[in-house]
Amino acid sequence: MTVCLQYNRPLSGSLEGEIYGFDVAVTNLLSAWFRHGATEKFLCRPGDLDSFDHFKQLAAAAGVDAETCCIGLNPNYPQQNLNGISCLFRPDPLIADLMWRRQQLPGRGFAACGLVHTMSGMRITQAVSDLCLAPSDETDALICPSRAIRDAVRRLWEINADYLNHRFGGTFTSPIQTPVIPLGIDSDKFAALTVPEKRAAQRAALGVAEDEIVILFVGRLSFATKAHPLPLFIAAERAARRTGKKVRLVMFGYFKPQDMEPRFRALAADICKTVRVDFVMNGDARFPDGLWAAGDIFASLSDNVQESFGLTPIEAMACGLPAVVTDWDGYRDGVRNGVDGFLIPTLTPPPAAGQAIAEMYYNQDNYGVALTATSQSTVVDIEWCAQALQVLIENPETRRAYAANGRARARDVFDWRHIIPAYENLWHELSEKRLATLRPTLVPENWPAAHPAYVNPWHMFASFPTTRLNADDIIGILMDDNDIDMILSHDMNYFVPDMLLPKTQIKELAGVIRRAQSARIGDVLAPFPLDQHGILWRCVGWMLKHGVCAYQRPSQGASA
Repeated sequence: MTVCLQYNRPLSGSLEGEIYGFDVAVTNLLSAWFRHGATEKFLCRPGDLDSFDHFKQLAAAAGVDAETCCIGLNPNYPQQNLNGISCLFRPDPLIADLMWRRQQLPGRGFAACGLVHTMSGMRITQAVSDLCLAPSDETDALICPSRAIRDAVRRLWEINADYLNHRFGGTFTSPIQTPVIPLGIDSDKFAALTVPEKRAAQRAALGVAEDEIVILFVGRLSFATKAHPLPLFIAAERAARRTGKKVRLVMFGYFKPQDMEPRFRALAADICKTVRVDFVMNGDARFPDGLWAAGDIFASLSDNVQESFGLTPIEAMACGLPAVVTDWDGYRDGVRNGVDGFLIPTLTPPPAAGQAIAEMYYNQDNYGVALTATSQSTVVDIEWCAQALQVLIENPETRRAYAANGRARARDVFDWRHIIPAYENLWHELSEKRLATLRPTLVPENWPAAHPAYVNPWHMFASFPTTRLNADDIIGILMDDNDIDMILSHDMNYFVPDMLLPKTQIKELAGVIRRAQSARIGDVLAPFPLDQHGILWRCVGWMLKHGVCAYQRPSQGASA
């Protein structure tokens, strides 16, 4: 098995305290592959030189000898570089392009494997929909981080298939596999973040009393794109009043956009009269390791379809915090109700009620408004959450038991030590399946395109010229080698050399024609292998264009 990673370096990074989840997820996955992958050489097909440099930097940081173990492939030459690849992995859903490029390769080609992080938003749904028209088969896969995302992918493909089959007839279904492999964490890293000394220091910095219970939320502070805080505010307030305990709710993260901050603070002031609410930004210099150690209970009531897996509940479990989270998307794949914490029920209106949201999004093209329109009618069971928090606030033994269960689960299921082998096993299975039989071509024979949007120009624009060259046309050389050298010395006359023979071979071809005096183009091409005829035709066209030679049709009496 020879796996290659299609990699583009992250462009967003961190800006004013904001951390882009997609970039973090990809970087963590790649770093984990370097640490836990069962391979000696790491192949990369980078988007550019900077991407390959970043690839090697991550390898070096993970303890890999990047200069000898990292191999970069030129992305501009798939025919030369991808013939020996058995599986090409891209850590996003944009693998339709890889499938089209595979059509340029002889033989079986590689298995294409992608990864989808979220299923909301036009760009993602378009990319996943494009896979319905790509030349895919059952040896290709789109990895999903949760069962909920897998179901969303399959439903989107069913929507596309319904249209295609209704419009054109047929029984199309996408053959692409959708295996579920969760995102991973470094459980040792999070265990080190919650030692007693860090707990004491973080709670002291916050001014938390010894008998005070801290409910911790970690993540983006946005009611539009993460979680509306009202259910958590109300549930925490109810639990605090019922228990009579000192309860503090700490919201650790960043506001996106910035005008979320006054809205969050105003709502907290109106709802939380017993619970103290602190907003702490993740760039706060007092807490370089975050606030995991300060917490007693982790809570995250996501109600947003942008969520896909949810790493923070897993990180909380690795830190020894019982988790109170919504029974929502991938959250339910991590937290076990009554074992590691509590899953809070959620409800949505019936599907027919969402059609107007889809139409509004299409007409207004406002992603944030579409997300908010969806989440504002998504129900989180506030009373169920209040009761869950009450149980954990009143019962330290339950907190400790759930914490121990969560730590073990994070270590035994979600650590990168287990996730990376799952990726590699999938890549091996896809490779073996593809190599088992010769794959039939998935596009028509002699199809005049590399992709539906990248068409053979001389086919698509066949009606533009007066006529086209053919094998019976007669050509004769007009220039000697000195004149040809002069023409070739101007870069504007030899601008895309990859599509022509090298300069010396162009002159050799001209010599062959010169010695024949007047020659049929077919006779000039005949001694050469068929797979070279394309470049030779382009060279003949180049010579005619630049006055190196002239041609005449058999029926014509004079040169054209």
